[in-house]
Amino acid sequence: MKLGFIGYGEAAHALAEGYRSGGLTEMYAWSPVYMNEPAEAGVKKLPSREAIFDTCDVVMVVVPGAAAVSAAKDCKPFMTPRHIYMDVSTAAPRDMRTVWEIIRDTGVLFADGAMLDSVPKFRHKVPTVLSGNGAQAAYDALTPYGARMEVVSDKPGDADAIKLLRSVYTKAHLACAFEMLEAAAYYGVEDYVMQTLAETMDGKTFLEGMSGRTTGGVLHADRRSHELLSAAEMLEADGLSAPVCRAGAAKLKEIGELHIRDKMPGYRPKDWKEAIMLVRRFKEETK
Repeated sequence: MKLGFIGYGEAAHALAEGYRSGGLTEMYAWSPVYMNEPAEAGVKKLPSREAIFDTCDVVMVVVPGAAAVSAAKDCKPFMTPRHIYMDVSTAAPRDMRTVWEIIRDTGVLFADGAMLDSVPKFRHKVPTVLSGNGAQAAYDALTPYGARMEVVSDKPGDADAIKLLRSVYTKAHLACAFEMLEAAAYYGVEDYVMQTLAETMDGKTFLEGMSGRTTGGVLHADRRSHELLSAAEMLEADGLSAPVCRAGAAKLKEIGELHIRDKMPGYRPKDWKEAIMLVRRFKEETK
């Protein structure tokens, strides 16, 4: 199997190093700019996109997400049904669907790949989800060399949707952490805040904690919204910013206005799945 990279920066270089360690010896790259030296990972430079497609079976696009659509347009003239075109840029799901619409008449197999952790850390073993009509083919081609991949669907965009939805939690959670820690340091209580939070959070698995917070959250969203507003007012009164508190309060207020507790007195959802099912159900009823 011959692997080609379109775009060669830090991520492509780390992936190539990993695949070389897994026994893949034929790798090639073309990039307008090389952020790393391909030869260090056993990768040979080729002079053009066309040369990549002439040489390689699997073509992996590793470009910024904003360039995914233009990359597909530039590569389309060289695609054939023998190729697997795998885009691992972090793009919006709609962009991956646009990529597929652009290239589908070539007969190429297309895999939308979303890498869910640090590429420099895990290299080719970074957990990756795949979607698109070429997802299984990409899985079959790359996992023999140690890649950690999972096929989630045959619809382009689903893989990137998973990555971006995870970011709703992980990146918003990071913003929340900074807002809390900055304020805690201002009040001189950061060690106590972190210690008591650790005791609360470490007592349960992630899924247990998520279920506990969401099943209670659908019933007590109004009260929790008010608590966040109080926190925002406290911070702002002392000259600190509180955009996360205010955004969280607005979201919980939205849930509270569904009045799930009043409509289902004495009932508590059994887990996070049932909690979100109730939110979706009552939102539909209010439309």
